Amino acid sequence: MLIQIAGPGTFAVEVVGVSRRQDVLAAIVDRHGRSGRTVTVDALLILENSNPHDANAVRVEIDNALIGYLSRDNAVRYRADLAAANTPDATIQCKARIVGGFETDSGERASFGVRLDLPPMKG
Repeated sequence: MLIQIAGPGTFAVEVVGVSRRQDVLAAIVDRHGRSGRTVTVDALLILENSNPHDANAVRVEIDNALIGYLSRDNAVRYRADLAAANTPDATIQCKARIVGGFETDSGERASFGVRLDLPPMKG
């Protein structure tokens, strides 16, 4: 089941693990173009029950590519919210904002980060 949700526009939920996926994020930004230093795209939040490191893992995908995960604390809250809404196995589509990737004053490329626009999670 796919559920589309709209957050309050604050992009307050940080995606973790994006440091390992900088090339993937660069390709996504290139495909979607850029307005200033950010690009806003759709993301999917997918339960990853078979994750060997965290049974509560929630993976975050953009353009069918893994770009990171919810933090452990946010994943537990997120799963509890899905269960409370009687949608424990749902995949959520929300807006994501990719920031960074610009050239710094020293000529280096700033790392990309990703933040999700989700309603405040309970817990």
